[in-house]
Amino acid sequence: MKIRELYIENYKMFQDFKIDFVDSDDKPLDIVVLVGVNGSGKTTLLEYLNSPNSYHHHLSQSKHYIEIRNESKNIKLPNVSFELKTIYNKLEQDAVEKLIKEKVIYLPIYQNNIIDLKESIRQKYIDRAFEIDKPSKALDELQSFIADIFKGLGLTFNLSSIDYNKNLVRFQDNSGNEFDIDALSTGEKTLLSKVLYLYFKDYNDKVILIDEPELSLHPSWQNRVLKIYENFAKLNNCQIIIATHSPHIIGSAKNESLRILRKNSEGTIEALKDLKAHGRDINSVLFDVMGEVDYRPKEFRDKIDRLHIAIDDKKFEEATKQLDELKKDYGENDAVVLEAQMLIDVLNPKE
Repeated sequence: MKIRELYIENYKMFQDFKIDFVDSDDKPLDIVVLVGVNGSGKTTLLEYLNSPNSYHHHLSQSKHYIEIRNESKNIKLPNVSFELKTIYNKLEQDAVEKLIKEKVIYLPIYQNNIIDLKESIRQKYIDRAFEIDKPSKALDELQSFIADIFKGLGLTFNLSSIDYNKNLVRFQDNSGNEFDIDALSTGEKTLLSKVLYLYFKDYNDKVILIDEPELSLHPSWQNRVLKIYENFAKLNNCQIIIATHSPHIIGSAKNESLRILRKNSEGTIEALKDLKAHGRDINSVLFDVMGEVDYRPKEFRDKIDRLHIAIDDKKFEEATKQLDELKKDYGENDAVVLEAQMLIDVLNPKE
C-alpha cells in the first residue's frame, strides 16, 4: 500500500489542505520527507494518517479523502473500492479501520523498541538455527545481515552472541569488548530501534510513519540514515513518510521526496514541493528550505554585522580588530572569516 494523495477540509490546523506523495511520473514515492517549523503540522499529519478515528470523523464529509494504491489498484477513501464492491456507512468504516490497522505503522518520536527488538533478534536466531541445524552459522548470517543493513554508516559494533536460554543479546565493539544491548548509547539504541526494528518485523506492503528519526544521532549518521530507509522501502514495497527538523536528512533527500509544510499569507497550512535541497550544504538548506534559520548565536551575528559595517564604511583598522576577534571564536578557516579577510585585502591593499 502507498498513499498517493491526501485532502483535509477541516482538521485541527489543516484547512482546505491538499498534499500529494507522487513523483514527476505520477507514481507513489517510496520516501517522503516532511519539513516545517514547529507548529506546521508534521506530527499532526502523521497522527492523522495513523488514526482510523480521523477518517471516521470525516466519512460523512465527501470532501475529505485519502487516495492510496493497494495491490495495483487505486483506492480513494472514504469512497472505498474493496474487492470491486462499494462499501458504505458502517461497512465502509470497518473497511477503513481494518486497512489502516493492517497497513499503517507509526514510530513516534520517543518510541523505544529495544525490548521488542531484543526478542525479535533472539527469535530470528532461534528460527534460523533450527531451520539449518547450525547455531554458529545462524549467528554468522545474522551478523552479516546487520552489517549489510548499516553498510557505510561506520558502526563501531556488531552482534556477537545470543543466549536464547537466558534471553541475552550481546554486542561487541571494535576493541573486542562485549556488552548487552541495553548498554548501547542513546543514539545507537535509536538507530537500532527504528531501523533494525523494521527489518526484523518483516514489514511488507506497509505505509511506515517515522517522527524525527534524527534524535540522538550523530550528524554523519543523519546524512546516511535516509538511504537505509529508502533501501528498506524498495526491498519491501513500503512507503516511508518521515517528519524531520534535520538539515542533514533534508539535504540527503531527493528533491521530489520533499514536502514543506508552512503557513501561507492567509494563515493556513500549505504543502510545497519542487524545492531544491538534495546535496546542498547545511547553511543553504537552513535558509532556503527550513525558513532562514539563524545558524549562529545572536552575539556572534552581531559581531559579524559590526565587522561588515566597518568594512562598508572603509574603517579598515576597526574592521581588522573585529576580524581578529572573530578568528578567536571561529578560527581562521571559517567561511565568514575568509570572506571578510578577502574583502579587507582587496579594498585596503597593503603597500
